[in-house]
Amino acid sequence: MARRKKLNIDLTSIESLQELMQEVYYDACGQVKEAQNTINKLTSSAEPEDVDDHTKIAKAKTDALKIKDSAIKIKLDVGKLQNDVLKQSGDLSDGIEGIKDVEKGQDTLASFDLIKEMIKKNNPK
Repeated sequence: MARRKKLNIDLTSIESLQELMQEVYYDACGQVKEAQNTINKLTSSAEPEDVDDHTKIAKAKTDALKIKDSAIKIKLDVGKLQNDVLKQSGDLSDGIEGIKDVEKGQDTLASFDLIKEMIKKNNPK
């Protein structure tokens, strides 16, 4: 397995966030594949002789299924995040400007208006 490069995450860079989401997605895919390989190996190679052996194999399969389920949830979360970015048309510049103002300690009226707008978009009541 190739050594991974270190990611420097810049929250103001869409490309940086895309790289992070892609890395997380690849990791989740790897976990699903590894868990399925474990399940297949347990099913094909194990020959239980008594109830205790059956119990141990079932426990190992359950653990692998939990890992697989967790990885699938991660993949879905990444998909939801990508969907949210697409809804914004990839234009995060307004949000980024508000973040920069707050990071500088400049609580401008525009940054508060931006926060109100984001809340209204996410909670249309």
